[in-house]
Formats: sequence, C-alpha cells, structure tokens
Amino acid sequence: MTTSPLAERTTAVAARATDLSKIYGQGETQVVALDRVSVDFRQAEFTAIMGPSGSGKSTLMHCVAGLDSFSSGSVRIGDTELGTLKDKQLT
Repeated sequence: MTTSPLAERTTAVAARATDLSKIYGQGETQVVALDRVSVDFRQAEFTAIMGPSGSGKSTLMHCVAGLDSFSSGSVRIGDTELGTLKDKQLT
C-alpha cells in the first residue's frame, strides 16, 4: 500500500491566521478587506496568494506579518499570538 504525499504531510506551521477579519471605516463607508480568513503557512514550503486586485492579498500578508492590525480573529507566528503584542514587541 502506498500513501500520497499529502497524507504524509507533517510539516510544522510557521504562521497561522484563524478567522481573521480586517474592516476599514464604518457605516456606509465600511470596507471589509478580510472576512474570517483562515490559513496555515507551513515551514519549508512555498505558498502562493492569488486573486484579483482588491481581494485582500496584501492586507492578509500585512496582518500575518504583524505590519498591520486586524479587527478580529487570531494570528500566530510559531507559538506567539500577535494580537496580544504591543507595538514595541511587534517591532
């Protein structure tokens, strides 16, 4: 019996976003850039983020990298939860 490469995948997660949302503005001018996005980025793997202009690709990457704040959800780099860190700790 053989197993597929996907079944053997045990690579650790380097970064993870769970139910990540980013909302700009409020009321009639509110823009939802990310709407409960969940994604894992595994160590030693490449990941492509693709989509049309304005779909939230850069916003997702900025939030996961700790360069931008997020409205709700969770972002972890390794075991560190970014949402609980102050600016100096993020730097």
